[in-house]
Amino acid sequence: MWDTGAPGRVERRPNGDIGGTMTREPPDRVAGEGSADGRGSTDGAPGRLTRRATLAAVGAGAATGLAGCLGGGREEVVLTGMEVYNWTGDSITVEITLTADGSELLATTETIANDSSARITRDWSGDPAAYRLQVDAVDSDLAVDTDLPDGTWPRGECAWAEVDFGSPSRQREPGGATEAYTADARLRANDEGPFGEECPSG
Repeated sequence: MWDTGAPGRVERRPNGDIGGTMTREPPDRVAGEGSADGRGSTDGAPGRLTRRATLAAVGAGAATGLAGCLGGGREEVVLTGMEVYNWTGDSITVEITLTADGSELLATTETIANDSSARITRDWSGDPAAYRLQVDAVDSDLAVDTDLPDGTWPRGECAWAEVDFGSPSRQREPGGATEAYTADARLRANDEGPFGEECPSG
């Protein structure tokens, strides 16, 4: 049997519909009702947290957690070197430019045989930095233009750059002929490559 002596509180959704649940509580137990500051009851007892306030608090916490998941990577690293691989099926010549804070650190041209690579060891400062790496294949539309790191690198302070021309993103026709090649670059952990000795000791 409903207690008709206490007023009912009906929750309304943003679209104007009335929620499917009706609750009945004494006025002095509902937060925000009957108090001068809108935060508690008139008898001095702490007000009950409303559903709206609870949802707002949970939403704020979720947003904070999501922001933590999306960020948190290093914005600067010590780039200890780079390895440029050629998987295009032909010899290629590439122009490599490395900059940091608008200053050019490296500018070189390398000719790389098919199924081979060019290794470039660090000849720049050992201080952490945010780099821009550009590698352009001469007489080809293949190119890399990337920021290292991109803010998501979760590993150590030192890292090296792996640059691939033609692999692993090869596209082939059913007959086996190469239809198109791509080029990309990524950071690798310094202890997983040929540049381990290039990381400055702290």
